[in-house]
Amino acid sequence: MYRWPELQFESWNPSQAAYGLLETASVVQLIEALNNDAARERALHLLSKNRANREDLAPLLWYSVGTISILLQEIISVYHSLHSPTLADRVSNRVCDALVLFQCVAANPSTKMPFIEAKLPLYLYPFLNNTNKERPHQFLRVASLGVIGALAKVDDPNVINFLLESEVFPCCLCCMEVGDVLSKTVATYIVYKILTNEEGLRYCCTVAERFFALVRVLGSMVLKLAEEGQLAENPSKRLLKHIIWCYHRLSESPRSCDGLRCCLPVILSDAAFINMFSGEPSAAQHLQQLFHNVSSRTSRIQTIEKMIRPLVRG
Repeated sequence: MYRWPELQFESWNPSQAAYGLLETASVVQLIEALNNDAARERALHLLSKNRANREDLAPLLWYSVGTISILLQEIISVYHSLHSPTLADRVSNRVCDALVLFQCVAANPSTKMPFIEAKLPLYLYPFLNNTNKERPHQFLRVASLGVIGALAKVDDPNVINFLLESEVFPCCLCCMEVGDVLSKTVATYIVYKILTNEEGLRYCCTVAERFFALVRVLGSMVLKLAEEGQLAENPSKRLLKHIIWCYHRLSESPRSCDGLRCCLPVILSDAAFINMFSGEPSAAQHLQQLFHNVSSRTSRIQTIEKMIRPLVRG
């Protein structure tokens, strides 16, 4: 059985601020411990919890022999349970720790492209397409979205091209429909990052079926939050800002403006909705520009823009 370094881990206590400051040798030992079935679960947990404290963790994970294969093995091992509502929290948490380490590799500039070239993100798509809503499945969904979000965060055309070619778009739409607020927020952010790329915008607007699928999901999220009275809650406001950014970016495509005129939820023009973004001039500005782009200069649109204008000025 693998023997843990007694000084560092025998009395490990997550409440101690210093527990994450691991020495290089200890991190290497943890990575080596992944090869031992008995030690792997704890090693995964400690590595995932301490990822922010080690800038060299991603290269160490990527270039150490067999480590990525082990992480992939952990991820694949739960596939057979994705259609089961009885997935155990412990199993889900263990896979989430492996996904967090994947996110670490995906976020690092030196390992991002090798990670993509190995097509490892494709192994996360079963979690994104999973429609179970139980908590363990939600954990897997948001952890997988975190990996894709780390890839998309940097404006790199190569990353966007990979995501488009690998059909991540319908996976994100699925998460936006069945996920919790956090999953919806991250998935909507990924869609927005795709839209900010010109090729991504064309991808979403050229095919009518794809465009209307997106605006349908965006609209349904707004309406559901309104029905549940969650519009003004902080997590929901963050989601709403991402939704507005997506609508605004779509409105910058002349091809999609006609479709948006008939698809925007009426609540977006409601005074109470607009006033929610008081003190957030960026969101208000995007909302104002959205209505400006899709308007036919009717008196109703002009009235809405007048309501938003003071918020944009901050």
